[in-house]
Amino acid sequence: MRSMTGYGKAVLSNEYFMVSVEIKGVNNRFLDLSVRLPKELSSEEIQVREFLKNKVIRGKIFVYVNVEQSQQNGSELFVDWQAAEKKVKQLNALRERFKLADELKLTHLLMFPELFAMDLESVVETQIRPLLLGALEKAAQEFIHMREQEGANLLRDMRQRMRKIEELVDEIKEIAPQNVKAEFERLYRNVQSLIEEQNIDRSRMEQELAILSDRVDITEECVRLKSHIGLFNQTVENDGDIGKRLNFILQEMHREANTINSKTTMLEISHKVITIKEEIEKLREQVQNIE
Repeated sequence: MRSMTGYGKAVLSNEYFMVSVEIKGVNNRFLDLSVRLPKELSSEEIQVREFLKNKVIRGKIFVYVNVEQSQQNGSELFVDWQAAEKKVKQLNALRERFKLADELKLTHLLMFPELFAMDLESVVETQIRPLLLGALEKAAQEFIHMREQEGANLLRDMRQRMRKIEELVDEIKEIAPQNVKAEFERLYRNVQSLIEEQNIDRSRMEQELAILSDRVDITEECVRLKSHIGLFNQTVENDGDIGKRLNFILQEMHREANTINSKTTMLEISHKVITIKEEIEKLREQVQNIE
């Protein structure tokens, strides 16, 4: 089980470049990827998206990629020699054309920073792409690992809450016959007070009241609740897209709890149902964060 909340970051570098990849994830009903790349790497966006689609099923995913120049040895300076030669020719041509006396010096060339900035587009394939893919892989591993840790924490808490619900359902099921008996006695007292002076077949009346009181029998709802609990516990052990299925199961459990509450006239059962519904609501909040 994975949470949809996660974070991962990785940085890789070579002699000239340092590439950092940052991945963040939050809740979302579907998979929604937001990829931000330097404009020089725009051609790599499709590959980044396809990579993440194979790793993530659901969630709003933000991917940030940054590229910086770095010289690991700290001494080597990158020079765009082709551009530098062109610039020298242009400056010499200007000096000759306008008959300038000054000689061309290094300080003149240092006034053109573009001569010392590598053209990213020209080295994407050979220099940057391997760093990008490597950093993306490592960031994704960290991101998924965090999602799995969060998912494990959610799983422990959900199991505990589900055990509590199951215990309450067992308690309700045990006292369910009392609910039918209490309803029969209530109906009998009400009918008796209305027909005290009338000659009515008591046996027939009791049969009809028994049929009516059976309508408040909650045994079936308790059985279905237990079945839903078993299905929930089975589903959380599966891999893949289980969040939507768990949410549906909890909706069914909430409906059964409402039905029990509407049928019972016993305060003891009503109080237990209220606790069950509270736990179901907490579970539904947690399920919203499951992939």
